[in-house]
Amino acid sequence: MDNNNEEVIYSGPLKKKGGRVNVWGERYFVLKGYTLYYYVKSTDSEPKGSFPLQATSTVSSITEDSNKKRKQFTFRITWKVDDEDEKDDNTAVEGKDGDKQKGKKKDKKDDKGLSGGKVAAVAVGGVVVGALTAGVGLLAGMMVVGMGAAGGGAAAAMSSGESKERSLVLASDSYHEAQNWRNAIEAQINDMGDQLLGFGAGHGDAALRRSRNHAAVRPEVRLQEVEDWITTSKWKIYDVYEGVRLLQISHPPEATAVTNSGNTGATVRNNLTAFVSNNKLEEAPCMRVNIGINASTADTFSAIINFSNSLQTGIIKSMRIVENIDNFTDVIHLKLEPMFLYPSWTAPRDFCLIRYWRDNFDGSYVICLDSTLHPECPLVEGYVRGELHAAYIVAPPRVKVAGAYGGHVAKDVEDEDGAECLLSFIAQLNPSGWIWEGFGYQQAFLKEFMLHVLDVRDAMDSERFQQVQFDPMNDPKKITHNASAVSVAVEADDKKLVSIATEPPPGLNPQYWMDSDASTFRVRGKDYMTTNKKTNSAPALFKFIGIDLFETPEAHRNMAAHPKNRVHLARERGENDWVFVLNIMVPGTPYLNFVCYFLADRALVEEDTPFGRIARPFFNGNDDEFRNGRFKLIPKVVDGNLMIKMAVKDTPTLIGNKLKQYYSKGDNYFEIDVDVGSSSVARNVCGLAIGYSKAIVVDMGFCLQGNTEEELPEVLMGCCSCYHVDMSTGIKLQ
Repeated sequence: MDNNNEEVIYSGPLKKKGGRVNVWGERYFVLKGYTLYYYVKSTDSEPKGSFPLQATSTVSSITEDSNKKRKQFTFRITWKVDDEDEKDDNTAVEGKDGDKQKGKKKDKKDDKGLSGGKVAAVAVGGVVVGALTAGVGLLAGMMVVGMGAAGGGAAAAMSSGESKERSLVLASDSYHEAQNWRNAIEAQINDMGDQLLGFGAGHGDAALRRSRNHAAVRPEVRLQEVEDWITTSKWKIYDVYEGVRLLQISHPPEATAVTNSGNTGATVRNNLTAFVSNNKLEEAPCMRVNIGINASTADTFSAIINFSNSLQTGIIKSMRIVENIDNFTDVIHLKLEPMFLYPSWTAPRDFCLIRYWRDNFDGSYVICLDSTLHPECPLVEGYVRGELHAAYIVAPPRVKVAGAYGGHVAKDVEDEDGAECLLSFIAQLNPSGWIWEGFGYQQAFLKEFMLHVLDVRDAMDSERFQQVQFDPMNDPKKITHNASAVSVAVEADDKKLVSIATEPPPGLNPQYWMDSDASTFRVRGKDYMTTNKKTNSAPALFKFIGIDLFETPEAHRNMAAHPKNRVHLARERGENDWVFVLNIMVPGTPYLNFVCYFLADRALVEEDTPFGRIARPFFNGNDDEFRNGRFKLIPKVVDGNLMIKMAVKDTPTLIGNKLKQYYSKGDNYFEIDVDVGSSSVARNVCGLAIGYSKAIVVDMGFCLQGNTEEELPEVLMGCCSCYHVDMSTGIKLQ
């Protein structure tokens, strides 16, 4: 099959629908560069034909149908053709056998055109990256989506209706394999459009080749085993532990031939556990747990993907993203808490995992986890590196609909009302280390690990209920008939409780915000200038106090100097704390001022440290251009709409280069005012996008960018988390 030297993007058997006759024939397909070749057999040296992709080509979604009473999953590749190509139903390039081909077409790379959808996507991406990528913390997700909506409409009008369409219909017996093919072909089509706009450097560019490889599912992700788990494995009850039914496989699935995406040929897997060469993991126990969740499939999927602090209350200690590979794949580092297995405690375990996810045509979601190696996820002192192969399946409910002849039938539907879903977690785990393989110790370890699904359930349940607020200033136990006792009690409590954080009460309900973990943010490391490597931040230098949300008639700068502001009132009370204030001014009627407060130590600015070397001219000087080039915001959408999360990621942004920033100083504060209205793009779409604030959870961190070795490593000045903020609850400030 080596008909040219181009890199093989993807290969494997597919069924091809005939152009003139409605007959399906199985062929072996190979995607090389921008051409899809097909062979009668995988051992053939020459292709029977080929289909050159175009920048105007489109790939349909996957649909389920049947062929000879067998279920198959079908997708269609469509492209524009001129009138002279109408006679050829598939516009295929002739192979050496000349079988039903019309002659060889020229590869007109210079004639590539962009469809409306492609141009719209590029336009949206350009606006997001160029105008306001990850603009300002909490508002980052809202603005990205808003700009996407604003940029998409006009660009789509560029498509031409002159040419006629032709299509190629392909099918696979496996939905996962069909999805892999669709992703790989669509990525190549997108690459062609990117090159037209100057985003790529042609076939020889190494980065472009890597991006193509990411289009297909990486070989570490064992989808075939997951499919066997879901469709062919038989499960029986193993144990009831902490009220949860744990299942194990009663007998393995039948042997299944699997073709690897790396074109290494077919391998036969005779049972479920034989999925890696490591014998320890082959022999490790495998369990399944099913649990009902009172939330929609999308919300449950998002919670598992983001694994926020609210889920890290049990066996799972932390999860960080090591590398984002593409929109469906990343590498994560998962840490577990120590576990008590009689008669002693185990050492904590950790895992380096490649994670792959997808949303299926039936409204369900699947997340696959597989152990892998990564240079930025080395062994951690004090932890034992385990091995894991696991999958989450989030399934929507079935509903009963009226049948054709009375009665009811069950039908799969997407969970539109967000009422409930079924979460299934299947895992095969080798904890490694000293844990005995006999006497049920590995099973006991896996049982404890399986219970983390209860943390998911509890976190989703907590979102359904109002968070109770308790005000110690109004404690009913302090009420007494003795008037003097009352006054003494209140006076004593005032001295203890009145501070910059409590007086006046927060202008944004504390249920919407809390402190964040600085170690989850990636910043420039000590050797960044030579290695381009980032590291997890050290603890934040400034202490988070709280957030106020004010409504004002117009943009209000120098908020800390307002006579009713907590910073000004603290100064009048004689408090000497130095406060860093970040005021995000959001245009509208009225204007919104999203004001964050952090307690800071002025001594840190004067120290001879990497931070101090930047902080002294930043805080003590008056060069706003220097400040604009150093103040960096890192937003992370950790929960909510998947489109927002993928668009924002955790891209650091020097927001002074995107928006106007103003700087104010007082005896006890330093304030940065970010004017969102200074960008016409942000101003026009902010009103449209602000509604997304109720649907997302954002972590926001900020630091001063280090540009030389003497200014590295970076460290966060401060960070905070914002939870489903209701932007309509602002306090009017005159």
